[in-house]
Amino acid sequence: MAVDSKTTVSTSNSTTNSTSPWKELSTACIDDPFFLLFKNISYSRRESVLARERKTILRNVSGDFRPGELTAIMGASGAGKTTLMDILAGFITSSFEGNVIVNDTERNLVKFRRSSAYIMQDDNIQPLFTVEEAMLVAADLKLTLKPRERLRRIEEILSVMGLKETRYTRIGDLSGGQKKRLAISLELINNPPIIFLDEPTSGLDSVTSKQCIRFLKRLALEGRTIICTIHQPSASLFNMIDHLYIVAEGYCVYTGGTRNLVPYLTSLGLRCPTHYNPADFIIEICNGDYGDYLLKLVETIQNGKSNAWRSSENISSNKAKEIIVTHMSASSKVLEQTNIRVPSFEVEYKHTTYYATGFWKQFHVLLRRNAIKLLRDKILILTRISMHLFIALIVGAIFFRIGQDATYVLDNFNLLFFNLMFLMFSAFSSTLITLPLELPILMREHFNRWYKLRSFYLANKFADFPIQLTATCIYTLIVYFMSNQILETKRLILYVLMCFVVTLVAQAIGFIIGAGLTVQVCADSIVYMPLKIPY
Repeated sequence: MAVDSKTTVSTSNSTTNSTSPWKELSTACIDDPFFLLFKNISYSRRESVLARERKTILRNVSGDFRPGELTAIMGASGAGKTTLMDILAGFITSSFEGNVIVNDTERNLVKFRRSSAYIMQDDNIQPLFTVEEAMLVAADLKLTLKPRERLRRIEEILSVMGLKETRYTRIGDLSGGQKKRLAISLELINNPPIIFLDEPTSGLDSVTSKQCIRFLKRLALEGRTIICTIHQPSASLFNMIDHLYIVAEGYCVYTGGTRNLVPYLTSLGLRCPTHYNPADFIIEICNGDYGDYLLKLVETIQNGKSNAWRSSENISSNKAKEIIVTHMSASSKVLEQTNIRVPSFEVEYKHTTYYATGFWKQFHVLLRRNAIKLLRDKILILTRISMHLFIALIVGAIFFRIGQDATYVLDNFNLLFFNLMFLMFSAFSSTLITLPLELPILMREHFNRWYKLRSFYLANKFADFPIQLTATCIYTLIVYFMSNQILETKRLILYVLMCFVVTLVAQAIGFIIGAGLTVQVCADSIVYMPLKIPY
């Protein structure tokens, strides 16, 4: 489905203000906007594996989110806002009750994920790559365009997001705001019509937070459905939001326009003090600072089913584009304050398959990325090589020239057994330590359909082959010759090969164990020690 990339919208003051950068906007309006409706969503879970009782997170909430609006799910910590967004984004797919409807049709999770993007709270991006390299990887995995067109799109997004000057800067050296903009840029590269963001302003200063919200508002005005969670916005950020969905203790206490929140509370006898942030006021009400009004708020708004306090009437999908353009014209004041353009590229989210690229393409791109990452992580490489070299010299000195002496046959057996144990645990521990650090990146990229899991695993293994093989050869050859084992070429090759295969098996076990860990573990940790028992 083509998008008219030449569509232009003139602001209401274009005649009087010819110098305005928003006189003519080159837009990328979405032809098929996403209307997201959810009904009677309930969710509960066990707080631990051994717990019998389930904790209720969401209690029969309903609502709808529309294109052309910047929607914020707001609430105190533990209110259920992130859980609600996880369900709507498809991150949580089981153990919840209710219906999620997209454009009057029950949500097809596979098709929905192809057309959506989820930007998580933590900016999990490879820190050893530059901004441009990260964008190139995303473009190679998410786009089916020709190389020249991919480069043009990257160039435009970097310019739009204000990252052009930092394109050759490593991501680890970027500021918090720049990392947030890069995280958005990586998912914007295939122009999804619906974007979910978990706490996009978390960890940002007031100026950077404003810039972030302004850009999200611009994306919404282009016809996208932008949904974000936010804890407690400042007054300036609060006024930039189009639609509020406020949750408290798993209930919906308000859904409607931002400007309608104060009148809504006033109608219930709750007057917001002058010059007081309405966001702070509603959170304090939900916490019971002004009395027990929670159930009254839930009943008035019908737990999210009421649209009485929306600033606009219901709209149908076949008139979405017309209303979006009208919304843009009416928002000229906001556009003038938003010092940012929106890229004018065509939609790239409609694929017949779940992933934009095939297995071999994914494997090639990820193999190249992992190889570059390993080569740049010089400390890790030097640590692994030097550890094998140092231990090999010590072990070789202890068992010096015993290999062909029959009186030391038992010691020789102990030596060979120790070699396998050391190589196994060194490979196991290196994987167990590094994998939990990569898991957040894997979760974000895999959920947003960058690549298949098998592509990631095989690329990771093949990229590490040279380093692991080098370390294994250094250790086994030094120990083999220092201990004076039988010098037969076939015997030596088989021994080195056997040790290398053992390290590969140990790495596979490390992947399995490391996938269940969310924090970095070390060799002396309480988690690591019991794993030695089977060996």
